[in-house]
Amino acid sequence: MAKKNKRNLLGLAVTILLLGVILTYNPISVRLMTIAVAVYYNIDPALFYRLIRTESNFRSFAISRKQAIGLGQMQDNTAQYINQEHKRGWLFVPFYNLRLSAIYLRYLHNKYEGNWSLTLAAYNWGETKVSRRMGKQKIEPKTNYQERFRDIPETYNYIGKILPAGKKA
Repeated sequence: MAKKNKRNLLGLAVTILLLGVILTYNPISVRLMTIAVAVYYNIDPALFYRLIRTESNFRSFAISRKQAIGLGQMQDNTAQYINQEHKRGWLFVPFYNLRLSAIYLRYLHNKYEGNWSLTLAAYNWGETKVSRRMGKQKIEPKTNYQERFRDIPETYNYIGKILPAGKKA
């Protein structure tokens, strides 16, 4: 009888684990997590949703040519910069990846004085490159600087995909 109870308990544990994995990596769950993380970090949920869709199309196991990982397509060195306790492999966990992506996006948004076009350019192209390109120019929060990146088609198009047409910056 004790052997049967252990087997039933093991079966229940495996079922719960599988259910957890299915719910965590389910495309609908990932989309709901994306919105929840955006709300928690005070980011426009529609903008964050478009960013994650553009980065990974909601695929938790996506890996880019440049080794950017997961939903927010973050590299391990960027994750380490945001979270000193970051461990390799954690970027495949949807909630962790979304959380770090939101924290990094918030950081960039503050760095670029509330300007979304520069925030998105930095998320895509790199903050050092964007800062170098902007130089000492005063950043206007409401100005759309997308045109400054016309010579970098990936970044120029990236900003256009994520910023709503009516939103200036």
